[in-house]
Amino acid sequence: MLPLQSPLEAYRADLSRHPSQTDFGRSDTVWLLVAHCLHRLSRVQGETRHTIAVNCAAAISDLAATVDADTPEEATMITELARLREGLVCLDGAQGASAVVGASRVLADQMAEAGALWMALSTLGHARLAASAAPVRDLGLAMADQAWVARSLGDLDSADELYNAVATAGSRAAEPELQARALLGKGVVARVRGNYPKARKYLRDGLAHAEAASLTDLCAIGHQGLLIAAATAGDYQTALVHGWAAYELAADAPERQSEILINLSQVSLLAGQPRAARSGFLATLSRTEVARFRLPCLGGAAVASAELGDVATLATLARAAEDSISVTTLPFESASVLKSLYDAYGAAGDAARSEEYRLRARTLARKNGFFEIALATEGREAPANPPRAAKAPLSGESWNVIHSLETLDTEPSAAAFALTP
Repeated sequence: MLPLQSPLEAYRADLSRHPSQTDFGRSDTVWLLVAHCLHRLSRVQGETRHTIAVNCAAAISDLAATVDADTPEEATMITELARLREGLVCLDGAQGASAVVGASRVLADQMAEAGALWMALSTLGHARLAASAAPVRDLGLAMADQAWVARSLGDLDSADELYNAVATAGSRAAEPELQARALLGKGVVARVRGNYPKARKYLRDGLAHAEAASLTDLCAIGHQGLLIAAATAGDYQTALVHGWAAYELAADAPERQSEILINLSQVSLLAGQPRAARSGFLATLSRTEVARFRLPCLGGAAVASAELGDVATLATLARAAEDSISVTTLPFESASVLKSLYDAYGAAGDAARSEEYRLRARTLARKNGFFEIALATEGREAPANPPRAAKAPLSGESWNVIHSLETLDTEPSAAAFALTP
């Protein structure tokens, strides 16, 4: 099991994973204070515990007063700090502990999104220990979040152990949400390990639990997991059907829906349907300003344009990708879009541009340890016009998905980038 580090140890560990960074932005001070308070309260019992909790609440209140809500993330942070402060003053009651765990989960998610994974892991673990009076559901959800962070850190054994504990807690407390989350999480772990039959079984079981309990968000996650598992196995028609189901279920979660639409578009590309793929990528660009979504959309749309023989649109997308890379701090997404441009210009028959992007992608991938991208950009002889993806056999239901993708609204992106309709 991954250890729970002190806040400073976790922060140093995160910075060591990002050697080009000196911090994670304006939220670092807030995160460190929150993590310190939870760490301290996780280790203290007796009469002094309430006093320390009240002092922590006051310190968090003072710091929150210095935060300006200049971004949606900072506005969310201020809201969650207020919830955390109110929970701390009655930490040993179920309601107060629930507030502490809930606020900690949101703040930990912001840490993870920024790349501070060790901070997120330790914050969640210390919150569970400090607020042990919280309901089983709250503690189980925090544990499931920890499992997700452990998986993101590459420790699949710890992720599995945590998901097993979530499943046990869900079974004992008759909490279907915990049972569904555990099964879906174990399905993803199995997929990452390459055990696709086990992955599909866990994901189907998790989806069944979620559907029985009418847990729409988890149903979307289940279908998305089955989309990825089927696509990895080359079963594109099944992947498309699960992907569209996930997309429709995620209507109230714009970021998740954007992520699902990217997955669907990529599967369409693999299935030999570049027009549907490009439509999906451009529609996603119209819906989100999040860089980690926009970069893969630009790369995917570039490859699709090359396969459609639309060199003008490829050039426009390449310029947009270059502009995005120049201002982003996302090395993996940057390396990935450079690799996509390497593929795109190879498909378009422009060997010089393709080689330029191959070298840039490979350099960035090797610098940051992105081995899959490094392997995919090894020097090798390539035909001037590589064969395009063959059209995969599709069922009537999966053809409906392709047609639905082709009719998505892409006009905002087309106008913004002066693209061919």
